[in-house]
Amino acid sequence: MTFLYFAYGSNMLPDRLRGRCPSARVVGTGVARAWSLAFSKASKDGSGKATLVTDPNSAVPGVIFEIDLAEREQLDRHEGVGYGYRRDDTFAIEGSSVPASSYLGTSLDNTLRPFDWYLATVIAGAEYHGLDTAHVAALRGTRFVEDTELGRRSRVEAIEAMREHGIEDYRTLLERLG
Repeated sequence: MTFLYFAYGSNMLPDRLRGRCPSARVVGTGVARAWSLAFSKASKDGSGKATLVTDPNSAVPGVIFEIDLAEREQLDRHEGVGYGYRRDDTFAIEGSSVPASSYLGTSLDNTLRPFDWYLATVIAGAEYHGLDTAHVAALRGTRFVEDTELGRRSRVEAIEAMREHGIEDYRTLLERLG
């Protein structure tokens, strides 16, 4: 048995998600209508992680994955269900005829900024799947903070996932266009 998962943050990058859920397979892309993307989910590392916030006039593109149901619990753990995120198993996505699971922040702080490597991972996933160029440009315009803890496990894993996708220097993803 499998379930559909809508990724809009760092899990859009296939090798990032496969590091957590080896069975993850891209089904396609989709759009979450009436939502906007924010990096306001409070993380235990002090940075802001991606979340969707209700916004009737916005839409957020993302990636739909099919994952073995046996891996749902480990995805919940990685996503922090009960610790700042909740899982919505009836999430409607334009581009899919059936609802998917997605994760929404419950502990939000609009003063937070994403770490540089985290934002780069989100940009890498968006570019890999050819998501809307305006969305990618908005991601590139997001203010971030540099993570000074170079050995942080999540940082090392994200950089490795980007390398698996041919990105040798993630900082090039953070350069603003134009």
